[in-house]
Amino acid sequence: MDPITQGIVGAALAQTKGETKTLAKAGIIGALAGMAPDLDVLIRSSTDPLLVLEYHRQFTHSLLFIPFGALICALVFYPLIANRWQLSFKAIYLWSFLGFATHGLLDGCTSYGTLLLWPITDHRFSWDIISVIDPLFTLPLLVLILLAGTLKSKRYLWGGLVWGGCLSEYRVYST
Repeated sequence: MDPITQGIVGAALAQTKGETKTLAKAGIIGALAGMAPDLDVLIRSSTDPLLVLEYHRQFTHSLLFIPFGALICALVFYPLIANRWQLSFKAIYLWSFLGFATHGLLDGCTSYGTLLLWPITDHRFSWDIISVIDPLFTLPLLVLILLAGTLKSKRYLWGGLVWGGCLSEYRVYST
């Protein structure tokens, strides 16, 4: 899945646990954490050019890694924004957890799939219900979560989540 969609879906899920006054903050933290698992592309080797392909969508995308990945994100975000935004570590971790949790599952919805249960199994889960780049899914969701954050209303957020869910369900049953 493209990084923009990963961030938008991470932001949307994080906003579900934000208070109305913190929806924008929850969205930003969720978006950054939602994109973080793809930092596995930085794992490289000068002697093995295919190493990046071996590690992309592996341990950072595993459901078992979510608590650890979220903790790493929260430990990075907390010193940068906690005082300025008046946020607790608990809130930052929760929003990081929710954003990070969306990444592997969203990649599993593409035709490429991901190793959701690594290290238990090397099976690549792929449900093929959404394109890697899908503006019909991404753009309405982006507009609605931005409206939720700026207007401080979860009504727009829920509308975006219903849009994404209905579009995904339609694609499952139309194939």
